[in-house]
Amino acid sequence: MKKPFVLAVAGGKGGVGKTTVAVNLAAYMADKGLKVLLVDADVDNPNDHVNLGLEPVKLRDITIFAPVIDARKCTRCGTCARECPEHALLAAPGREPVFFEDRCSGCRVCQLVCPEGAISEGQKVLGYLFKAHEEGGHLDLLGAELKPGEARSPLVAKALMDEVLARLGDASYDVVIVDCPPGVSNTVVQAMRHAGLALLVTEPTPLGLNTLKLALKVAEKLDLRAYLAVNRADISEVGLKAIEELTAEKGLSILARVPFDEAAVRASVEGVPVVRLEPGSRAARELAKLAEEILAFLG
Repeated sequence: MKKPFVLAVAGGKGGVGKTTVAVNLAAYMADKGLKVLLVDADVDNPNDHVNLGLEPVKLRDITIFAPVIDARKCTRCGTCARECPEHALLAAPGREPVFFEDRCSGCRVCQLVCPEGAISEGQKVLGYLFKAHEEGGHLDLLGAELKPGEARSPLVAKALMDEVLARLGDASYDVVIVDCPPGVSNTVVQAMRHAGLALLVTEPTPLGLNTLKLALKVAEKLDLRAYLAVNRADISEVGLKAIEELTAEKGLSILARVPFDEAAVRASVEGVPVVRLEPGSRAARELAKLAEEILAFLG
């Protein structure tokens, strides 16, 4: 089976329009007849389903190992607490260890070092996977959401991407579009690690330029070919020129300069991609052009 083309849509900061670009690319390609899987990897705040007007369905919980201590076997030696790299166990002399769930990363060290075999496997829920499908269309959505109060978003993103890989073996997708989380953290790396190409979305502002530089470093570290899309490109000539100078210096290409367009705002409010709601609008035309540029990479 032919492997699908995997595109990571990323950006150094939040609010640059990364999700808008990813959703519109997915909708445009699906309407062209391609089988598209859109992956919402912004596990802290997934909202691709809102922008598509879809109702997500929970697939399953995402869990990791959590220790369960058998008080009958435990000799209160404190080895588990001393060896725990996350300090998730506290063992006072002569007392059974106390477990702090919020600190545990599921590494199993405590279970491995316990001389009495007093620690068995429990589960800690980090979040959950969800899916959605456009009835009568060619677009599937797969995503994950972090449990409120939990701080292990990289592990949830990894579980999501592992699920994506597993599904690619059973479904004949043409394109996989990964809507990455904002920033340049471990969570972003997890979302981008299987991509064949990175589309970096930015805006013509000083912060947009600065975080674009960071995002480019991530793409370089992952050995990913990167292209740029500038959203709201017409809000600052000075800002746009600075981005163009950077791309010229790096030998990169800007595939799209999406203008600020109230049509895109209306589309977001209505939960319909602008390439569908108002295909003749300035933003929709530029996003369609961007999609065609990327489809050219598919041959």
